[in-house]
Amino acid sequence: MFTMVKASEVFPMRSPIKDSDSLAPVHPVIPGECVLFLGETRGGVISLSNYRLYASCPPGFLNIPLGLIDQLEQRDLFFIHIYCKDARSYRIQFSSTNTCEEWSRRIMDEISPPVKIEDIFAFAHFAWACETSFEELSSSSSSGEMSDFTWFRSELARLRFDLQGAWRVSMANMDHKLCPTYPQELLLPASISDSVLEKVAQFRSAKRIPAVVWRNTANGAVLARCSQPEVGWLGWRSSDDEELVRAIAEACAYDSGTTSRHSSGSDISSGSYDPVCHSGEIPSLKDLSAEAAARGEVRKVLIIDARSYAAAVGNRARGGGVECPEYYPNAEILFMNLANIHRIRNSFQALRSLCHAPPDQTSWFQALDSTKWLHHMSGLLRASVRSVTALQTEGRPVIVHCSDGWDRTPQIVSLSQLLLDPYYRTLEGFQVLVEKEWLDFGHKMADRCGQGLGCSDVNERSPIFLQWLDCVHQLLLQFPCHFEFNLTFLVKLAEHTYSNLFGTFLANSLSERRRLRVKERTRSIWGYLRSHPGKFRNFLFVRRDEVLWPRCEVRDLLLWQDVYVGEGVGGSLLGGKEVSSSQGGSREGSENGGENGLAEEIDKLQNGSKESTPDVCPEYRRKSSDSSEESTGCLDPSQFPNFPQPAYGQPVSASNTTPRLERRSVIESSTDTLVPESELQKSKKSHNYTLPPLNTQFEETMNSSSISVFSDPLDSDGLVAHHNQVQRRMVEIFSSHQAEVTALRRDLHMSRLALTQAGLKTDQILSQEEHQEHFMDGRSGVESTTSEVSWEAVDDTETRPTLWVPDHAASSCMGCHTQFWFGRRKHHCRSCGRLFCSECSEQAVPIPAEQLYQPVRVCDQCFMHLSQLAGACLDPTTQPVIPCDNTGQEKENPTADNEETAVDAATLDQSPTSEEKAVEKQLEERLNIGAAECQVEQLDKIELKPEATSCNKEVEVEVNNPSSGVEVKVN
Repeated sequence: MFTMVKASEVFPMRSPIKDSDSLAPVHPVIPGECVLFLGETRGGVISLSNYRLYASCPPGFLNIPLGLIDQLEQRDLFFIHIYCKDARSYRIQFSSTNTCEEWSRRIMDEISPPVKIEDIFAFAHFAWACETSFEELSSSSSSGEMSDFTWFRSELARLRFDLQGAWRVSMANMDHKLCPTYPQELLLPASISDSVLEKVAQFRSAKRIPAVVWRNTANGAVLARCSQPEVGWLGWRSSDDEELVRAIAEACAYDSGTTSRHSSGSDISSGSYDPVCHSGEIPSLKDLSAEAAARGEVRKVLIIDARSYAAAVGNRARGGGVECPEYYPNAEILFMNLANIHRIRNSFQALRSLCHAPPDQTSWFQALDSTKWLHHMSGLLRASVRSVTALQTEGRPVIVHCSDGWDRTPQIVSLSQLLLDPYYRTLEGFQVLVEKEWLDFGHKMADRCGQGLGCSDVNERSPIFLQWLDCVHQLLLQFPCHFEFNLTFLVKLAEHTYSNLFGTFLANSLSERRRLRVKERTRSIWGYLRSHPGKFRNFLFVRRDEVLWPRCEVRDLLLWQDVYVGEGVGGSLLGGKEVSSSQGGSREGSENGGENGLAEEIDKLQNGSKESTPDVCPEYRRKSSDSSEESTGCLDPSQFPNFPQPAYGQPVSASNTTPRLERRSVIESSTDTLVPESELQKSKKSHNYTLPPLNTQFEETMNSSSISVFSDPLDSDGLVAHHNQVQRRMVEIFSSHQAEVTALRRDLHMSRLALTQAGLKTDQILSQEEHQEHFMDGRSGVESTTSEVSWEAVDDTETRPTLWVPDHAASSCMGCHTQFWFGRRKHHCRSCGRLFCSECSEQAVPIPAEQLYQPVRVCDQCFMHLSQLAGACLDPTTQPVIPCDNTGQEKENPTADNEETAVDAATLDQSPTSEEKAVEKQLEERLNIGAAECQVEQLDKIELKPEATSCNKEVEVEVNNPSSGVEVKVN
């Protein structure tokens, strides 16, 4: 019988120790976090929890995860200096020496190495987050997906390895006995058995054998990684290791990707992985040297040694060394002269001191150059480009190693794959790249980052992974449209490498994480990043299958100020009254907190879109520039109950912005206004005609959450929010673009109704409109939902408004089919709404059914229909029809007969007789005004909601004199 253990029992909350009873926590807490100490600084409040150190200095604050603190010193009696692992430095001032010493002791106790792995905050956070269903943990499928996530099988299928001929998967390291720092499954040439593999492991440092990690599907060249050979002073050699290097070259020549036999893909069924026996002998093993030589030239393997030649030879004194060219005739060795972990650590400490120095020094760039930080990144990028050249241009395999193969080797290998393969430049692919090259192949994260149960020796610490993230940052600056993730994504990765909030970067190898069950008991950084796709996605991203060739010179590289310096160096309060900080990023964060929630809404619309962002029109940019701050939103505070509510907010809706409608009125200025503005206001109040929402996905997304300005500067992970002005502007462009799409689709719906009512064949027009709509949707990432719902059967008996055919819907007269041009203008018939030239619409007649009592322009067909209708309702003794122009004056009628009659609505005002009452009754019976449809000015400058109502009216006809005419009154 099992008993459910609650998080409060395993990780109980502690009550805070307050220096004063009036103190209260000043920041929201995340699941599992408990405030331990509360005190006062000189002008602010300081709070220490099991996750972070928080100190306020109005209007700013500092917020530091405990795992990010590298050193802490007490100076000048009242000051505590904090040096972080990401090169930032802070200073806190207290009012007394005793208080300063007490807080220094408290912080040192909390940042001391843990006794057991469960003392790390990531375990307590996960236990409490599971009970509260925090963020991605609210979905049970997401955690199950992460537990079953493996990159190996999917990469074999994507890179199309020929597992039936040239390559095979070895299970010799299933229990991590062959190499404890390697993954369980290894990809090797098919001619290499497991027994040979064990002999090779004895010859390589830390048993890290050459393992294939990537393949160029175009030419078959592969990328492999390993450690240095143990040559020693005596010059030892290994025939098995030499055979493995030769087999890699032959397998690449055999599976070159140029023949249809092996380029169709790979069989990655379960049978392909199961060895026949565990002794290492597999029946499918065969020598490919003869077949590879027959297929083509076997190119030399390029062995890239990240060290200098002097360092490689010097390692022979410790049993290491480098491959001897005489023993590897099919290989070429190239030394890249990269610095080791000790020189990188010294360079980073010099960079941290420089970033902590006053920013007004004149020789700042000279001091930056003296740190050699940019020089080290330049050499790293240059080594990666050399590897890319060999794999892509020369088409030969590459083997990369340094001393142990877990520091400089993953830097070069992962950067090379990032430049070669566009898949790794996506959000999903970048996760695969980090999991594969850094975590599963044994980069010593705990030792290098100084966290968890890592080595306590400070000489083992070095910011290797942070340096690699900085190189990715340089690539993102040089190629801003080639990466699906943005700079905020990299900043979060750099912070959470040390924050101890997630278990992704804990321990030194995959075998340690499996033994400690880290994956099952902690959150993953990838789950957090996936739960906020709109915040970490690059809206400039365009999927391009091309190789990147970056500029590697020092002059082309920039300092990563978002990580090393912060967002507000000039705003620090050095030597002031309150907490001093070299970051000051809280004020910047509070000013730029309006992008996150709206970015998530736009991401839902963009879901899967890989195209570039369409730009809004210049007119709309000018109109919306004044209100851009109000049109941006952020996360709904109700999603985070622990966060303070915003003090102000402005909801955003798609109906507030109709720029295209306003510009449409300029196009239709050739026609006269149907009714006065006062009549339009009446119709707006009385009509109740509504249209179905066309952009249903957009409206539901925008209305599903309250989008308001979220002013809290902290993210849901408890750290200071990072904001990118470029991405923020892209979010604004996306939101305005979607508002325009909504307005255009509503216009399109009205146009289709008008064309259907007019009885036109609109196949060609609609097909062209649908093609343009599909093109627009492809760029914005929104699927079209109007092609089916907008075409509905229109019943002529229903009361519908008389809709005008838009000007852009017809290029020729609908009467004589003459093409319109600058000299032949378009005119709308006020009765049917269609477009005619001036010759086909020169008649004028009142239309009482449309509440038009003065003669207005109609087409010839509607003129004859209205004249016959009026003539049939009147007595034969009434006078003939007198055509009128737009001013109401009589003119000659070139088309109507003299026997036709017209209704003059402004001539008679005398009392009716009995004969006139009979005519009135006959007119009421035969003149069905209720079947007429009300005109709605949908495309005028005034924004009207599409409304309609029944236009049934009572008509009174007063006839005082049969020879004078008839007066029609509509009640």
